[in-house]
Amino acid sequence: MRDAIVVILGMGPTSLSLVRALGRKGVSVYGVGLNRYELALSSRYCQQLGAIDPRYEPERLLALLLDFGRKRSKHAILPLYPTGDECVVFIAEHHEELAQYYSFSKLNRAMMELFLNKAQFYEACVEYDLPAPRTFMPKRPEDIREIAEAIAYPCIMKPKYYHRWAMKHGLTKVVYCRNSNELLRCTHTLSEDIADFIVQEVIDGPEDEIYVVAAYFDRNCVPHDLFVGQKIRQYPVGFGTTTLIRSASADELKKMSVDFLQKVGYQGLVDIEFKYDRRTNSFYVIEINPRLGRWYGIVEAAGLNTIYYSYLDLTDQPIPVDSVKPRAVTWAFLSRDILSVLKNKRWHTIDLLRSYAGPRTWCVWAKDDIRPFFAYFGEMLFKGLKLLR
Repeated sequence: MRDAIVVILGMGPTSLSLVRALGRKGVSVYGVGLNRYELALSSRYCQQLGAIDPRYEPERLLALLLDFGRKRSKHAILPLYPTGDECVVFIAEHHEELAQYYSFSKLNRAMMELFLNKAQFYEACVEYDLPAPRTFMPKRPEDIREIAEAIAYPCIMKPKYYHRWAMKHGLTKVVYCRNSNELLRCTHTLSEDIADFIVQEVIDGPEDEIYVVAAYFDRNCVPHDLFVGQKIRQYPVGFGTTTLIRSASADELKKMSVDFLQKVGYQGLVDIEFKYDRRTNSFYVIEINPRLGRWYGIVEAAGLNTIYYSYLDLTDQPIPVDSVKPRAVTWAFLSRDILSVLKNKRWHTIDLLRSYAGPRTWCVWAKDDIRPFFAYFGEMLFKGLKLLR
């Protein structure tokens, strides 16, 4: 068999679990950062290939990857991994050119649209019987008055394509509306862009009623090493990204995930989020990301080979048939978790200490790979200076 060289697009905190899981297995890993300060570029398990943001210089990134592919693909298989929505979009939009040299999950335009377009994703949930919060899709500002009378409160407005909205308007993921007046007022502000948004009912409840599922679906849509985690905290509080998560058990969520993803023909690593609704005693899907999540480090720490199995599949090697029970472990992105605790007043000292009890793994810190820990502060400095410009 030919050698393999993994290429990763996006080298922020999300990519650390990918770099380390493969590097610890002896896999050769190259990384392309969105900027030269991204912390995973400093990992001992990664070689730097460049720093190009596909949102601003897609042609330059494509040229770099095609040049690397031409030189290396004769002697090595080149698995390609995206670690952010902007990287998923880039691979989907340049699917045919990249496929000449690289091996990657099924990321064509149709699959990208299914998961990154919130409206299309909701329609697929309805079609394939995956429970999701009730969602409305206004086409013009006048539609909101009718929606305001029909929807249950609280509700949120969120862009159909978050990655596009974030480029223009910042990182705010949702607009929270407690009543019809707030929804109508928000609509007035966004009147010109209203068709780019969906309006969705909120499943109320604490953050520890949010559960996530990780898995790899091979080229035959067979799932491998499914993992379930329970969020403890996130930041920003309410509608943010995970800062503290622990292993959990929920066979119902595994079944819901597998049924839906097999129906749509998904292949690749996946990050699925559900929320439990006390009113109906049911779980509802919040989102599905066609890539690994930032918290994927807990999957390896729990004893599962989800990431490595994706590598085996993309390099035409058999995936072992085994059944491993995940270990109980907690994962934390400590710096952001501190912000979550400071913002969320409900955490008492004893409860806070208990939330870190037991075996732990960290987003940035690793005893066998300490350089990203120090590089993280460099990335924060870069972002701070960028905001001051």
